[in-house]
Amino acid sequence: MPQTRVKTLNAGEGRVGGYLVIWGSAAQRDLQGEYFTTKTELGLDWYPYRPVLYHHGLDGKLKAAVIGRIDTLRADEIGLWAEAQLDLRHRYAQAVRRLIDRGIINWSSGSLPHLVEVAEDGRVKRWPIIEGSLTPTPAEPRHTDVQ
Repeated sequence: MPQTRVKTLNAGEGRVGGYLVIWGSAAQRDLQGEYFTTKTELGLDWYPYRPVLYHHGLDGKLKAAVIGRIDTLRADEIGLWAEAQLDLRHRYAQAVRRLIDRGIINWSSGSLPHLVEVAEDGRVKRWPIIEGSLTPTPAEPRHTDVQ
């Protein structure tokens, strides 16, 4: 079975990888009562890179500081695999990396509300990925943890 936990890919180089989105079903929903499928439109061809934020820019100190960039997004049978390079020169990237090493950070994808479309049954039809966040409180806790 493929690796489902987010992990450090190159020790010392600030590279991380893991599942940004996990496929679900009506029986396997996230904490918002929604689920992604292989048919969800993710806007993968919109941009070559996405920013990496901490906690979707909601942290009082970091705000929307970009601490890295996602440069690989690849769908498979589990979900959408993401690889990112943290900006090790950014003063908060090292702190976030320590949280990753402690195993208390997960991936979470972010979109913009006016671009999102969700069916009445909770199936996410459209969710253009605008950013990927490293967060302690993801809406989808299955297999998105960073370590």
